[in-house]
Amino acid sequence: MNSIPLAILGGSDLRPGRLPTATPTLHPLALYKGASLRFAGRMLIDELIERFRSVPGWGPIYIAGPESVYAGSRGACDVIDTDGSVGENVRAAIEALRVRHDGRPLAITTCDILPQPDELRLLLSRYRADRPCDAWYPLVRVPGDREALGDFGWKPRYFVVPSARCRPVPVLPGHLMIVDPDALRLELIYDLLDIAYRTRNRRLESRKSVLLRHEVGQLLLQDLRHVAGLRLPTLTCTVLRSGLRIARLLQRRSLPVEQLERFIRNITVRSRHRRRHPRRPIRIPVVDALGLAKDIDTEEEARSLGTRS
Repeated sequence: MNSIPLAILGGSDLRPGRLPTATPTLHPLALYKGASLRFAGRMLIDELIERFRSVPGWGPIYIAGPESVYAGSRGACDVIDTDGSVGENVRAAIEALRVRHDGRPLAITTCDILPQPDELRLLLSRYRADRPCDAWYPLVRVPGDREALGDFGWKPRYFVVPSARCRPVPVLPGHLMIVDPDALRLELIYDLLDIAYRTRNRRLESRKSVLLRHEVGQLLLQDLRHVAGLRLPTLTCTVLRSGLRIARLLQRRSLPVEQLERFIRNITVRSRHRRRHPRRPIRIPVVDALGLAKDIDTEEEARSLGTRS
C-alpha cells in the first residue's frame, strides 16, 4: 500500500499569536520551534520525524522551512526552502510535493507537536478506511478529564455532533491534513489558512468578522474572472453561505460532522471536480489522538512536553 508523502511545516512564528486575556500568566513563544526547541538533546523536528518514520505508511518526509535554519537537522530529510506565512509555506510544500509525487494524496503537519506512534497508526488506519476522499482533516476529542490537557487547557475548543443520536462533544483542531491537491481551490485554502492562523486564539465571533472582511473582496474578484471566462459567478455566494452556516451552528454547539463535511466540500473543492466526482467526500473524523492537538504556543507548553529552548 502506497505511503503518504508528508511535509512538516517549520517556518517562523516570530510574531506569536495573541493569547486570550484570561491567560495572563502564559508566555508565548517567538522562534523557529522545530529547530530552536530541543527534545532529548536534539531538534524537536528530528524527534517528530523519527516518530512518523516509526510507523510504516508515512513518507517520504520533507521539511518545509528555511534551509539555513534546518541545515543542522539530523532527520535526513530534503528541505523545501520557504519562510513565509502559513499559507505561503503550505503553498511551497504542496507545489514541491506535487512535482515529486504527482497524482498522490499529500500530508501536511506542523513541527510543534509530538504525537505518539500509536496515535499516528490510528490516524493512518482511519484515513485508509475513509478513502477515497478529496481531503481528510481530523478533529481531536477533548477528554472528559480536564487535567489531561494540562498546560494546553487554555486553547479554544469547539463543539460538534459526531453522528446521529450523539451529544455534542468538545474538540480541538488536529494539526494534520491529507489532501488531493488536484481537487481543491488551493488559492482560497492558502488565504483561509493565513486567516485561521492569525486568529487562532480568538473567539469564534471575532474570527468570523476577520474572515468576512478579508475574503469578500477576493471572492468577488474571482467571480468577475468567472464572468469573463463565461462561467457562472457562484463562488462568493457558495463560500459565504457555507461559512456562515458553519459559524452559526458552531455557536449553537449543534454542528453535525456530516454537515460540516458538506459545507467544507462546498467551500474548498473545485466545482468541476465535484461534478466529475459527485460521491468523493471531505472527511473530518473525530479521533482520540490528543498529541495531535497539543501544538506548542507557550513556554509552559514546551516545558510540559519535555522540550527546552
